[in-house]
Amino acid sequence: MKRSLLALAVLGAFAGTASAQSSVTIYGLLDLSIAKNSCAPGCATNPGTPGNEAWTMQQSAASRLGFRGNEDLGGGLSAQFQIEHRFTPDNGAIDASGIMWYGRSYVQLTSAAAGSVYLGREYDPSFWISVKSDPFGWDGVGQIGTMQNALFAAQNSGSSVRTNNTVGYKTPNLGGLTANVAVGLGEGAGPRQTGFNVEYAAGPLYAGLGYERLAEGGAALDGNNLVNMAVHYDFGVAKLIGFYSRGKTNGGNNTNKTVLIGATAPIGGGKLKAAYARLDPEGNNNNRTKFGLGYDYPLSKRTNVYFDIGLAKQDTLDNSNAYAFGMKHTF
Repeated sequence: MKRSLLALAVLGAFAGTASAQSSVTIYGLLDLSIAKNSCAPGCATNPGTPGNEAWTMQQSAASRLGFRGNEDLGGGLSAQFQIEHRFTPDNGAIDASGIMWYGRSYVQLTSAAAGSVYLGREYDPSFWISVKSDPFGWDGVGQIGTMQNALFAAQNSGSSVRTNNTVGYKTPNLGGLTANVAVGLGEGAGPRQTGFNVEYAAGPLYAGLGYERLAEGGAALDGNNLVNMAVHYDFGVAKLIGFYSRGKTNGGNNTNKTVLIGATAPIGGGKLKAAYARLDPEGNNNNRTKFGLGYDYPLSKRTNVYFDIGLAKQDTLDNSNAYAFGMKHTF
């Protein structure tokens, strides 16, 4: 009897150790706002705004439900996974992509000394430079969004933000310096997308450089490329952001440039956001400018309310002015 009890105790100890070495987290985000645009389709391009003049219930940040996990393999090795579903909470439907795991969907092997190798669907490395340099985080009517990628996403089969069939590598953090390189395999059905970034973040300073290029995508896509760079500095009373991107489209023949100046500042217990950007596309006079202004106020660590405004101008088109009031909850 004593031996049986001892065996059970030993097995219980091993089970406790195994469970401590592996974990799975369920997480999510729900965001809804009431938004209105000043004009119908045919007006200036204004990322994140409703497509008509009606009062619209829409999400600013993309709502999601996800699962991520980590397993300690010992010897400084660990394995991770992440799958993320995107949906529209005002009607409960899968988002417009129609894909169940439209967000991130990958497996990863990490060495504490050598970095991480991942396989699956993941953000292109250059995207991180862009999203970190938009005070709105590519969310809502105030966002600069795809203007930062200088029309590159629109001409690359709809998205340069995530790549399917991706093989990527991330370095460990070396005193604030990190690098990421990835290849999205076309698998004979689309272009191959290759990208990298180098980022430095220490104290109040952030600096980043990103690059991506398409190949084997036909005359309209082969040779398209994007380079972007950014510098941020947090003075405490405000963080200032400078960003520049240059995209080559139409088979690498046309050059499109974007410049952004932005800032965030802690005010009244919340955060003030402001950004101005200008896009100059080559080959026409259809220049675009946008100004975004917003304020986030946290009701708790998980819930905040916000009010955003986006004012856009575009040559030969009427102006587009939009505003939205909403609430976001994360878990």
